[in-house]
Amino acid sequence: MTSKTVPSVAVVGMSGFAVYHRRAVADLAAEGAIRHVAQVVPPMDEKTHGEEAESLRRSGVQLYPSLRELLAAQREHVDLITIPTGIGLHRPMTVAALEAGCNVLVEKPAAGCIQDIDAMIAARDRSGRHCAVGYQYNCLEPIKQLKNWICAGRFGAIRRIRGFGCWPRDRAYYTRNRWAGCLAIDDTWLLDSPHNNALAHAVNLMCYLGCDRPLEPLALTSVQAELYRAHPIESADTAVLRAQSKEEVEIFFAVSHCTDRNIDPAFEIEAESARLKLTLDGNTTITWSDGSTEELAGADPTNGALRDMANVLTGDQAGTACSLEIARAQTLCVCGTFESSPVHDLPHDLVQRDPDAGTHVMPGMTEVILAAFEQDALPSEMDLPWARTGDEISLIDYDYFPTYRKPG
Repeated sequence: MTSKTVPSVAVVGMSGFAVYHRRAVADLAAEGAIRHVAQVVPPMDEKTHGEEAESLRRSGVQLYPSLRELLAAQREHVDLITIPTGIGLHRPMTVAALEAGCNVLVEKPAAGCIQDIDAMIAARDRSGRHCAVGYQYNCLEPIKQLKNWICAGRFGAIRRIRGFGCWPRDRAYYTRNRWAGCLAIDDTWLLDSPHNNALAHAVNLMCYLGCDRPLEPLALTSVQAELYRAHPIESADTAVLRAQSKEEVEIFFAVSHCTDRNIDPAFEIEAESARLKLTLDGNTTITWSDGSTEELAGADPTNGALRDMANVLTGDQAGTACSLEIARAQTLCVCGTFESSPVHDLPHDLVQRDPDAGTHVMPGMTEVILAAFEQDALPSEMDLPWARTGDEISLIDYDYFPTYRKPG
């Protein structure tokens, strides 16, 4: 497409996270920033979303039952396809759209394993198109400002970034689709878990802000992790990890879906001349070495990733803040955690189950996550009787999961 041409957009799917993508498309279309020209309405969604689909048809949006049929009919007329589908469909749908000559915005995480995201990068490079991942927090103005300051060396060298999140989830979360809480579906890796789904944002943001190069993430070199579960799932609902990088910046993250309290993600950046405390939306308090402070207001992330891609396609900005390369660091870290640790069951007698509410809660897990964050300590380093040490896994030249790497 030519510079300043309003991008034409197609959305894949009607249910799940596609609801949010369609809202974003509608918002930006109302501003005149994009045009919604095509929509995939899978047969399974016709009953529950038939009225909305018909409304889209009346407004001039072309409807198709599959991405395959949409691409066959519209690939020369669609500038951007958004893919808000399950993790297992990210690679095949992204590659198909890129091969058809369309730019892509795929929902986070980019993929379930490192070889899938590498295949997506290769397809993008062959196509000469753009591909971004739905890490909308990277696109916020306060996050962009922090990244610019970090790249300019305003805080001195970054030494460590720590983060945590306590987001309880219930049975409805794990039964909302057939892949929630799964390590794989058929032959496709998912590694669905707090740090590779709900709070993939947090891992991505830490890897992004830890790097002092524009539009690049940290080059991770190793990771050690501990994975646990209270829910009756295949994968983990609790993860604590420590990663090292070529830039000598340490990443530490503690997260759980079985806490008894909900506490939104928070981060702390330790640098040579300042300490920064921030939330996902970029709300930041900077404490300088002399004790003085500075505040940076947060922003609403709604529509951020889509707006970012629209700006790239119209030539208003050179690159996206949520590229596949940026997203790859999060995928690499997650793959390493599942090599580092098996998923350990939390002690049965410590987990409270409510069959009516469908909850599995471990009293005290909130305090464990908060203490791990404050102490920069894995559970096994906190003398917890149920904790199990994970191996340190090399991530240097890591390009296939699973490929077990011996410590050292």
